Amino acid sequence: MSVDAHQIADNHITTDDLAFSAYLKMKGYRLIRSDSKKSKILFTFNVDGENDRLKVEFINSQFLQFYNELRNLKKMI
Repeated sequence: MSVDAHQIADNHITTDDLAFSAYLKMKGYRLIRSDSKKSKILFTFNVDGENDRLKVEFINSQFLQFYNELRNLKKMI
C-alpha cells in the first residue's frame, strides 16, 4: 500500500488513503475537512509540519499490517 498524500500547507496533509487517514485519527490528529473528488474522498488533517515523519511511521506501523490483513480477509467473504 502506498501513502498517496500531498501537502497543502506546512501544517496540513491531504490524502485519499483511508488507512492512512484512520491512522492519523488514531494518533490524535485533527481532521479539518473532507472533500469529494469524483469517486474519491480527500481527507485533510492538521499535522503540525510532521508530514514526512508520519508517512514513514505509518508505513512501518503494525496498523498497516492490520489493515492489510483486514482487506485480505474481506476478499474471502
